[in-house]
Amino acid sequence: MRKAAAALLMLAAAAAQAGEAGRRPYLMGCVGCHGEAGVTISQKVPDLKDQIGYFLHLPEGRAYLVRLPNVAFAPISDGELAEMMNYMVFTLGGSSAPRDAKPYTAAEVGKLRKQPLTEVPLFQYRSEIVERLIADYQAPEAMRLYGQGLYGQ
Repeated sequence: MRKAAAALLMLAAAAAQAGEAGRRPYLMGCVGCHGEAGVTISQKVPDLKDQIGYFLHLPEGRAYLVRLPNVAFAPISDGELAEMMNYMVFTLGGSSAPRDAKPYTAAEVGKLRKQPLTEVPLFQYRSEIVERLIADYQAPEAMRLYGQGLYGQ
């Protein structure tokens, strides 16, 4: 039991350290839309603060975050992108990530970003994931705010 607890603490510490390394690329590429603290005008740009980690409850949600075109095509290395994603999920996301969520790795990010979501309607795709997160993982209903009134709703 102690070994498992120690392993979880080490994983959390590694995620936090990797996440802080991702702050710089976040500030360079994402802050303009998502805000420094991950809070914005929710109807126009999704909030990240205390919400983004919920996507890691589902394999397709985890992949979705990296496969978003603005993320997948970011002009940074796979390692830097992994660090940025970890910063977003584990720092800005607060306690929204599952307790057993593993940090993104450069290899995982490299694979996912080769499959950008350019062939699907992003708003609909995101909405389907969000509805599952709300229903099955008690994600906040505020995650529905994105796009409200912008896409004929």
